Amino acid sequence: MIPIVALDLETTGLDSQTDAIIEIGAVRFEGNRIEDEFTTLINPGRHIPEFITGLTGISDEMVRQAPHIRDALEELAAFIGNAPILGHNIQFDLSFFKKFKLFELNENIDTYELAAVLMPSASRYNLGALGQQLGIPLPATHRALDDARVTAAAFQRLYAQAMEMPIDLLAEIVRHSEPIQWDGAWAFNQALRSRAHTSVQAKRVLGEQVRGPLFEAKEEKHKTPPLQVPKEPVPIDPEESASVLEHGGPFSRFFESYEYRPEQVEMLRAVANALSNGHHLMVEAGTGVGKSLAYLVPAALFALQNNTRVVISTNTINLQDQLIKKDIPDLCAALGLEQLPLPAPPGTLAPSRPRQR
Repeated sequence: MIPIVALDLETTGLDSQTDAIIEIGAVRFEGNRIEDEFTTLINPGRHIPEFITGLTGISDEMVRQAPHIRDALEELAAFIGNAPILGHNIQFDLSFFKKFKLFELNENIDTYELAAVLMPSASRYNLGALGQQLGIPLPATHRALDDARVTAAAFQRLYAQAMEMPIDLLAEIVRHSEPIQWDGAWAFNQALRSRAHTSVQAKRVLGEQVRGPLFEAKEEKHKTPPLQVPKEPVPIDPEESASVLEHGGPFSRFFESYEYRPEQVEMLRAVANALSNGHHLMVEAGTGVGKSLAYLVPAALFALQNNTRVVISTNTINLQDQLIKKDIPDLCAALGLEQLPLPAPPGTLAPSRPRQR
């Protein structure tokens, strides 16, 4: 393993075009050995918002005598050199250096991306929660050097997990990462090189890649017809869908304390009509309506009837957990449906995901 530099910034806000750096922390390490550390406060030349002071503890008074960013860049650039730069949501940190044309040729490594693949069932992916789940005794404090240390330790544990993966699975992850800009690729490439004395070539049959272990287990276990997008979806009957929630329906028989809610049934009918007719629908409903089942029931019936999938995007991890661990299993049990394994959130190789720092 070559030396890597874990980098973390504290800033006045989230917009690299209008906000400024107030602290830099960096840790250079090789394998499990820490070689050196770099830290400095930065005078942003402006007021630090009270919210940022409350989050980081960094105040205007603390940075008054600190160097300005241009005065610190030469030392930081010398510290990092041409080493790969590691971070948790690393593109956020690097975006603050683009105006200075720095680190454009360094390899980038993102612990967020690595954790999404290696820990697909993790409940949270922010740095503090990730450190706890990996058993890292260091705290993530929203101070740059502390967080850089946690990031370095997280990488060491995640890389160790990658080294334990079957070599054919490593090779497949590397193969899928080749055509995309993905900040997890470098680590998996390094792990594969360490595990293999010869290069692993993608298997091809008549010019097409053979599916590898990322997909084999699922395909062998579930011999269901492939999903497809229907050209003309078969609509579902709103009244038949609503009967699931009516008195005497499957839900009233399944749940001992089932409560009929007219607003929930009304929302279910609206969702069923929107899915069937391809319409947009916006619903505002208060607490206690039972919104989740009002859209899950017609979504499930529509997906089954058309052999397709319906994507549900949630605003919070808590709601996502509730759907996956409770509402969808309850729905399948009440309707007597076979529940296939749900994808663990968020666990794809695609880099375009909302981030938690």
